[in-house]
Amino acid sequence: MSYAMVMSPCVICKAIFSYNPHKVPSIRRHHPDGKREPVCARCMREANDERARRGMPLLAIHPEAYNPIEEHEL
Repeated sequence: MSYAMVMSPCVICKAIFSYNPHKVPSIRRHHPDGKREPVCARCMREANDERARRGMPLLAIHPEAYNPIEEHEL
């Protein structure tokens, strides 16, 4: 069985990170046309820390968002 991960820069901090392309959190920060860009785990933690401080609901992060996927799922 083979596994795969996608690597690219985080749309927020620009750090290169690996992720499951089907489950990673993403935003339309620079693409109003609908293209979504991935957000790294660190930026998601920081966003959720800030949301918690403000009493806002936390953003959902799929538990497999930053794990490899089976190659055939690509």
